[in-house]
Amino acid sequence: MKRGKGSCNGTFGELVQGVIGERPFLITLPISSLRSEAIFIPDPTVSEIAVLDSKVKALKAGELLVQQFGLKHGGLLDIRSNIPAGKGMASSSADIVAAMKAIAHSYSLPLTKEMISTIAAKIEPTDGVMYDEVVAYDYIQGELMEIFGTLPSFILVGIDLGGEVNTIEFNQFPKAYDRHEQKQFLEAYEWVKEGFRKKDLSCICKAATISARVNQKIVPSPFFNEFEKLAHVCQGGIVVAHSGTVMGILIDRNIPNRNEVVLHLSRQMSVMIKNPTIKPFYYESNEKMNSQKIAEGRIINVL
Repeated sequence: MKRGKGSCNGTFGELVQGVIGERPFLITLPISSLRSEAIFIPDPTVSEIAVLDSKVKALKAGELLVQQFGLKHGGLLDIRSNIPAGKGMASSSADIVAAMKAIAHSYSLPLTKEMISTIAAKIEPTDGVMYDEVVAYDYIQGELMEIFGTLPSFILVGIDLGGEVNTIEFNQFPKAYDRHEQKQFLEAYEWVKEGFRKKDLSCICKAATISARVNQKIVPSPFFNEFEKLAHVCQGGIVVAHSGTVMGILIDRNIPNRNEVVLHLSRQMSVMIKNPTIKPFYYESNEKMNSQKIAEGRIINVL
């Protein structure tokens, strides 16, 4: 036994979420700078796991993991995260994955992503964040459908529209997608495949916008039409948390005058929201820029 460490990234919503046939699925949008970091301190004198900061779901995952491997000892889990909760950014899924990784590291357990998925799905619908790459994932059963790879270079300017969404409650009511909407999910899936095959972000942007538009009847986002116009102007796509509160615009990192484009998007979002306490935030090639720098126009390149 040793002090165990584990970490997991969050997401900015999903590129696509819907159904294929009767099977629910999502396509992940991992953001590496959104992270849950877990430390596990084993204690052979106790038989239970304790956790700080009321991370109940992570605690349950740890308990199921030690039960699966027949471990008799417990310890203390300490989880720190910069992922906002209730926003559709995979905060609880990241906690669950990070916790299991930390315990597995402590006890040198042969933990696999499939094991993580199986345990996570017993606790709640899970976001596929045990995979670092972009994947298609059955978030109800916790099953990998397809691995796409690393997203082409991107910029994402987003905003939190406020409130919270309970993922478990959201997934308890059925989503009545009609035949046309189901065809749109298939189209979006094919656009994602094409985008990764060609390393063309514009195809992936098309897919994200299709999915976000369908999701309007499930979780309507205010300002959607305004976001769609902004995305069209900069040849980007709309990304939403399908069961959350964040919405953003995804664009090619290699776009000309990208700093000016980012500043323009952030200013337009601020004008829409009309709330000075809500600041747009920015991700570039899996890095995060402080939103205050956007708001004040001090755009810097993040490599």
